[in-house]
Amino acid sequence: MKPQRETLDIFYDNYVLHGKLSAVHPDNNDGRRYTIEYRAIREREYRTGINDVGLELYPGCNLLDFGAQDLVFLVVCRELQPGLGETVAMDYGIEAHEYNKHILRHINYFYSSAACYDIVTLWDVYEHIPDLDSFLSTLSKRVRSGGSVLVQTPRSDIYGDVLGAQWHHFLPVQHLQLPSRQGITLQFKQYGFDLIKNASFGANAPPSLIPHPYKALFDKLVKNGDLGSTQILLFQLS
Repeated sequence: MKPQRETLDIFYDNYVLHGKLSAVHPDNNDGRRYTIEYRAIREREYRTGINDVGLELYPGCNLLDFGAQDLVFLVVCRELQPGLGETVAMDYGIEAHEYNKHILRHINYFYSSAACYDIVTLWDVYEHIPDLDSFLSTLSKRVRSGGSVLVQTPRSDIYGDVLGAQWHHFLPVQHLQLPSRQGITLQFKQYGFDLIKNASFGANAPPSLIPHPYKALFDKLVKNGDLGSTQILLFQLS
């Protein structure tokens, strides 16, 4: 049984609590991923993912980053396209204000407002959403016709089948769904979104278990063969 949305709202509103929650495997921990020391790795991941699926950040387009965490994704987007229009960050624990050209809103604004965007990005977010039907229904109203949705999320498929609880994305409480490629494509299709392009990365080969250069080899093989344990998908609202 999934936790109630209200319970999760409290959990994610308190990032101190959230950051202290230990992952099943120490190589996958939010407390480490969102540190200053890890920022360059995240920026490279964002740039590579945007490029891999061909997300067009065109001048004047309005972009919503849902689950914006610390604004790093939006910073990367503005560096790639300085001419972006309105850029909005939504997350828990955020009071409405503006900061460094970005508009910040609490995540409840997503459900209560009538705003529409050209691009919505969901990076490290989809697996945390407690009520997918409500979310996807609202998402279809927040994206303009022909607009894009970029999703980065774990990809179950063979990783979940083979590794089970040892898979580093298997995080009860935090990860409420771990979709397959086919599953997430069908979920979005039900709400009018077509899959335009997909990619994946990561061989579930943490450096504490797989030393270099073998980790780099495994990661490259799964990326080239689109067999990664993390998937990136570009959808378009028809």
